[in-house]
Amino acid sequence: MMNGIIQHTNISYAAVSFAIGVGQILYGVTQPLFAMIALKKSNTFVLLCGIILMASGLIVTPFCTREWSMFLFFGIVLPTGTGALCLGVVMGAISPIVGEKKAAAASGIIQASAGIGDALMAPMLQHLTAWRGITVSMPIFSIPILLMLPVIAWLSGREKCNKRQSIQASNTEVVLQTESLFRILCGAAHDRTYWCLLIGFSTCGFHMSIIETHLFSQYLSSGIPANLTSFALTVYGITTMIGAVATGFLGQRFKTKNVLASVYGIRIIIAVAFTVLPKSIPFAFIATAALGLTGDSTVPPTTGIISQKVGIAKMAVLYGSLCIGHQIGAFFSAWMGGILVGTSLSYTSLWIADLALSSIASFASFSIKE
Repeated sequence: MMNGIIQHTNISYAAVSFAIGVGQILYGVTQPLFAMIALKKSNTFVLLCGIILMASGLIVTPFCTREWSMFLFFGIVLPTGTGALCLGVVMGAISPIVGEKKAAAASGIIQASAGIGDALMAPMLQHLTAWRGITVSMPIFSIPILLMLPVIAWLSGREKCNKRQSIQASNTEVVLQTESLFRILCGAAHDRTYWCLLIGFSTCGFHMSIIETHLFSQYLSSGIPANLTSFALTVYGITTMIGAVATGFLGQRFKTKNVLASVYGIRIIIAVAFTVLPKSIPFAFIATAALGLTGDSTVPPTTGIISQKVGIAKMAVLYGSLCIGHQIGAFFSAWMGGILVGTSLSYTSLWIADLALSSIASFASFSIKE
């Protein structure tokens, strides 16, 4: 959406990058807040709020021709909606249905569905934007969000049924509703595992923002045509699905922390490749496929470790708090990339930083005691 917004509004690359960076932070900051609302109200209520906010951001942004209005709807409303639709809240709604033992595998399958966005929607968005501009393409992309409404209605019925059974079985629900966000986070702050996960997830955010914000533009600047670049993102989406499902099931066979550390280790190799190898068309497809295999692969083992430590009910809160670190890393990646492009510097320094951070994340993950 970045290039389409710039062409339609003449707002600078740096300004749109900054809006994306702020949105990255909001996506993380809002997750534990929405998770607490989910504990007080319900997961489906939060998901409904996310649908409304995200659809509003997609529909209104194309008609924002000034920096402040673009920043409001593209940098605040839209990412706040995605924060409400985060994996932690989704898993909070799904886990009681599938059971705690299958939660990690279910997390991998659900996270893999995010790859559909890259495999199908990224090239569709690119072609629609090139054909009709963002005034057509972005509102059209609100339709899949709105199609979630009947799913939310079904989940709401299941959630009410599960809640009645839970209240009859124990008073856990009452305890969770009275426990504050501060107390939950204070408990996590005294846990070494939580800090290791936070280090890893902050690095993950930095890495993922390079892909989501700058990779398309980097390939274009290397002379790779836009249609081939969007097709490479299709490959990224497919391999993202494979990687997320794979780590979800590998976490049931091997130590989850070792699976997580290995993913960060593979990212080190990828960062080295982006630093030293020329950016040809074959490189774009091979490297993007490798990025996809490790892209969402950190999520299933991370949620698996959290659910082992604190259980399903609090998972959304702690996963959301980890996403704050994830999105702070994403903010710096998006912001730094915008400055580097604006000052005519290369993307190499971003990949060098990613290499160093991935090394730290891999070591921290290996040191977790399950």
